[in-house]
Amino acid sequence: MEPISGCKVFGAFKAFYGIEGVTPVIHGPIGCYWGTLYHQAAQDENSLKATCSAIYDRDVVFGAEDKLEHAIDVAKKYYNPKIIAILGCCVASIIGDDIKTVRKHCDIPSFYVDAAGFKGTEWEGYEDALLEFLPIMKDGGEEEGKVNILGFDTVSPKTRADIKEIKRLLALSGYEVNAVLAVDTTLEQIERMPSVKKNIVVGGYGLRLAEAMKKEFGTPYEIVDAPYGTYLTKEFLRKVTDGTSEYEEDVTKSLERAYLMIQRIYDMPVGIVADYARATALTKFMEIELGCDVVVSAITSGSPVHPEMDADLFEIHNQLRNADVRSDRLRLILGTSFQKRIAEELDTALIRVAYPAHDEFSLYDDAPYMGYRGMIVLVEKILNLFLNKYPKEDW
Repeated sequence: MEPISGCKVFGAFKAFYGIEGVTPVIHGPIGCYWGTLYHQAAQDENSLKATCSAIYDRDVVFGAEDKLEHAIDVAKKYYNPKIIAILGCCVASIIGDDIKTVRKHCDIPSFYVDAAGFKGTEWEGYEDALLEFLPIMKDGGEEEGKVNILGFDTVSPKTRADIKEIKRLLALSGYEVNAVLAVDTTLEQIERMPSVKKNIVVGGYGLRLAEAMKKEFGTPYEIVDAPYGTYLTKEFLRKVTDGTSEYEEDVTKSLERAYLMIQRIYDMPVGIVADYARATALTKFMEIELGCDVVVSAITSGSPVHPEMDADLFEIHNQLRNADVRSDRLRLILGTSFQKRIAEELDTALIRVAYPAHDEFSLYDDAPYMGYRGMIVLVEKILNLFLNKYPKEDW
């Protein structure tokens, strides 16, 4: 079996990494540190704020609490965090290191997630990490027209561009975003999270925190699809604003420039490989608005509303191969960097829409895939992939 999703520590790392003032400290072997940081570096090389206790063989026998304390000291020295987030990996959990005592001796506030891979999946690590923020929240009364958005991370492609587009559309609908978990958010914004009108839970990611906030503070929440295309974007704005927003944007003038080319992708066989939020939303977008035939829709990471996922990369690629035969050629894959080889094998175009995307940067924050502008960008990307894929010419 070849897993396509990371273990629990990857999800917890994604949740903590995007919070300003929080530094993850990975209590485990160097491979756990390298793996999580590698995927982060693929999208943002500018800030690699994390440390590791680097557990080795002898530590399995004698314990590694002292190495954890050293990793915390290094984090304090080089990153000056307000809070450290300790992520216990498999080895630390197996040998039973006393992390509770280490935290007591630590002179800086800390979060802790038992993120051993055998104790949960990547999405469960994300959920458990977000729950750590609950104790620092303060109920200051409701601020009308403000919302929190849950379900994002810094390692997925187009994250910051998509968030910028969502904030733009909500502002035009009379709403303001307080915090986005977990991307470029401050601890002060997290403290104010209970004061918003509601929490917006994209694809179910962050649902456990939303449920805890409703119980603790009475903060309502709404589960929404990721807003790909005009239909889901309109639905997104309607749900967030309780039906009060009538804001829409007409994208047809832009798309009409390629009217004849767009006609050619009707009934086109497409494969989608992504996390639950993106896989379900992109399937709806490709089928309802572009008229494509989504022959494979594989989920790489579940969520609280849909824990099931296609865990085996080999099996997913076999599904794509079989679909290529049945449909007389698969034309497009919306997926991750892991689909690069199968796309080359099937001579199929690949667009990286989901984590992990470690061989493509997302630098321009005004070119999203979500929202009204995102639909134009995504359709443009699809069309140009085909136009640039001419057969070899013999001279």
